[in-house]
Amino acid sequence: MKAVRINNNVGMWAIRYLQTLQRTGQEQAQALAQATIPLTQNVSAMAIAERMRAQISGYREAMQSTYYAIGMMNVAEGGLRSISNNLQRMRELAVAASNATLTEAERQALQQEFTRLAEGINRTVEQTRYNNIRVLGGEVRDLRVQIGPNEGQQMRVSLPSVDVRNLGLENANLNSVENAQNTLKALDRAIETVSNTRSYVGATTNRLASAARELSNTMLNLTSSVSTLVDTDMARSVMDWVRTQLMTRATAGVLSQSNVSNWNALRLLG
Repeated sequence: MKAVRINNNVGMWAIRYLQTLQRTGQEQAQALAQATIPLTQNVSAMAIAERMRAQISGYREAMQSTYYAIGMMNVAEGGLRSISNNLQRMRELAVAASNATLTEAERQALQQEFTRLAEGINRTVEQTRYNNIRVLGGEVRDLRVQIGPNEGQQMRVSLPSVDVRNLGLENANLNSVENAQNTLKALDRAIETVSNTRSYVGATTNRLASAARELSNTMLNLTSSVSTLVDTDMARSVMDWVRTQLMTRATAGVLSQSNVSNWNALRLLG
């Protein structure tokens, strides 16, 4: 009687264990089913996924175009900042040269520094390049930036040439008080031009950055959606794997330790 009681206890434990495994399998299968689309929709899901992949490719190209333009604007801002510093110093020299009490040697020294600064502006314009484009040399004219995957989603970018000639400083000099005064007027206009250009570059960069963020978020959502669609077969494989594991665990971990019949175990597992 004692031996029978022990076997019955083991058998009840085995049944409860099998029931627990069955519930676990059902819960995992239900979770996988909720995470993916129904298996009967595989064909249509793949078609949708292919269309979405094409959209993702379009978004990726638009992002490359957008970041290309952002890089160009950053390079332009660096060059404009250098030119602005030169112009500010040139204005200081023009103010000093407006003093009629300067000696000839002093005026010549001011003129020499003024000339070097003007040459520095032209050198900056020549060296400020992005992908071999002189971004401050008038080569960025009506540049069309694709900021979306569809037709018409473009931003047009233009940057003026800011070399000495286009800033109206080609003939500026400090050789006399009168010339220094005229140079001050020309410098004020040049400084305003550069300041306005920097404001334009800053605003354009912000718009491009905003477009890049939207593209990135949309790509992330589309990629996630495609993953959900194409992972349907994976879900089925996982559910089959869960069932196999339950069968293995039930056979090896339970039936070998109890007197529960194979027929009862298989019935519980469905």
